[in-house]
Amino acid sequence: MFSSFKTPINWARHAVYADRSIIVLNKPPGLICQGSLTNGQKPRDAEKFNDLLRDLKDHFKLDNLPYAVHRLDKSTTGALVLAKNIAAARQLARQFQSRTVAKTYLALVRGGEKSFPTRSGEIKDAIEINSDGRVSIGERCDADFAATDWELVASSRKVPLSLLRLTLHTGLKHQLRVHLAHSLHTPILGDALYSRKLISEKVTQVVRVPEHRVFLHASRLTLSRFKKAGPSKHIRLGIAAALPADFVAICNDAGIELDPMTISGGLYVDDKPLGGCDIEDLQGKWLRPRRSANGWT
Repeated sequence: MFSSFKTPINWARHAVYADRSIIVLNKPPGLICQGSLTNGQKPRDAEKFNDLLRDLKDHFKLDNLPYAVHRLDKSTTGALVLAKNIAAARQLARQFQSRTVAKTYLALVRGGEKSFPTRSGEIKDAIEINSDGRVSIGERCDADFAATDWELVASSRKVPLSLLRLTLHTGLKHQLRVHLAHSLHTPILGDALYSRKLISEKVTQVVRVPEHRVFLHASRLTLSRFKKAGPSKHIRLGIAAALPADFVAICNDAGIELDPMTISGGLYVDDKPLGGCDIEDLQGKWLRPRRSANGWT
């Protein structure tokens, strides 16, 4: 009877950075990055995104709801940028369309160091969407071009798990998941859609893998921004979103070392890390505390 009365979620706590034009969230798993659907249906998961936009509008005292200019898959965590106004939304949309936004991901994958032919590489296998909605490596002539750079960051010496850094050059549906599972043959940990094999007991005896979690994280977004003054007004602003706690826990249990900025997140200007510093020229502010491997600082 009273099940519909639930404590409101404080979505604004997921904001990690804000300035005069944008808000960047560290998206939690399970959140669909869209509001009302075209057929008028509003599934509960989709309505959560509307709640998030309303909460951010109130928290940042905006005149309108923030504008979504790109998406992350429901299962993917990490950096998601929203525009505070229509002018910023249009400018960001042009950057995404021209592919000047650099998108870097981290993935825990099933496979040890010997699973990789080299320390880095590029995947250029085309992909296609099948009639059942699943994505596969494209075999038809009209399959879509897809490009992913990958780099082996570290491999566990305890279990067959590795940490990869991925650069997304094309943003097709489930591109990273398909490329890693079917091209590199190292599926993302927790991805039951593109790998039907059970997780090895060598892994489950050492680390706890939560159910319904795909360990893919949008680690860093790098955008073009413009200062109001100074000899060089154009800067490349990078926003790194902290890894989720369960991602860090698995790395710790597996003996995969993580650098501090990967754990806590932070800001970069022209590829130079600023940590948690603010950016006065953009009225920009880092909104989260710093976190170490052992907890918050």
